[in-house]
Amino acid sequence: MKEGLIFLRENLAWLQHVLIEYKLLYFDLWSIVHFLTGGLLFAILSALNCKQHWKWLFIIITGFEILEATVFIGILKLFMPEKLPDVFIDILLGMAGGYWVFLMFGKNNTGMQTKKHVVMLVTAGVIAFFWTGFYPYQLNIYPDNTGPISITTFLFWWVTGYLLVLIFHKIQTRLNNRLYSILTISLLFYLLLIPFNYLISEVFNIREISHQHNLVIGSFISLNSSLVKFYLFLPLVLASAYSCFLYLTRKTFVHNNRSCQKE
Repeated sequence: MKEGLIFLRENLAWLQHVLIEYKLLYFDLWSIVHFLTGGLLFAILSALNCKQHWKWLFIIITGFEILEATVFIGILKLFMPEKLPDVFIDILLGMAGGYWVFLMFGKNNTGMQTKKHVVMLVTAGVIAFFWTGFYPYQLNIYPDNTGPISITTFLFWWVTGYLLVLIFHKIQTRLNNRLYSILTISLLFYLLLIPFNYLISEVFNIREISHQHNLVIGSFISLNSSLVKFYLFLPLVLASAYSCFLYLTRKTFVHNNRSCQKE
């Protein structure tokens, strides 16, 4: 139990990086998580055809904030103490995330193709955000290595993830076979790793300096167990997350339009 708490405390510390702090306003990287969580909860409640989903979204978000303040912070000391205004901001961010999902995916205002591309961007962005946070890259370029997240690396994995999901979507639309589509983007990703690593390290002279690498291929590919696992599972995680998010957005659209018709 104690080892688990220490692991969580060490691996979630990067989310406490402050973005904005001015009087009662306080935003850190946790704020992004609260916004995303609110959107995901709203989509899940809609997919479950939950009546009064706004009410339940508020109850769940508020209940978690109370649990966080009393148990995770007060008893387990897992996170940094929060001020009362921070709790209200977290609740507002969660509700704002739900409202954004409602506006983007719950109405006819946005075309289906646009919605799919937004889901692709969100899927790739979420995975890039958490990966570059949990695996803190530091590159040999300034000022990229001044914060908990390498902006250059985050943008690289965001764009890479978006392109992989886009290719997966087009292949799946044509073949109508999820397994073949995942295998295709996996093979494409693995084949492109070598030329991309060469381009980044040898041509642009951008190298990672924050982790030890115990597996070296040539002079331009350096790996460790974390990178091997990430490279191995990235295509599968992207395809699975995109399929799940797309399913939830479709359910959100159906549920909210059905609710509007009843009203």
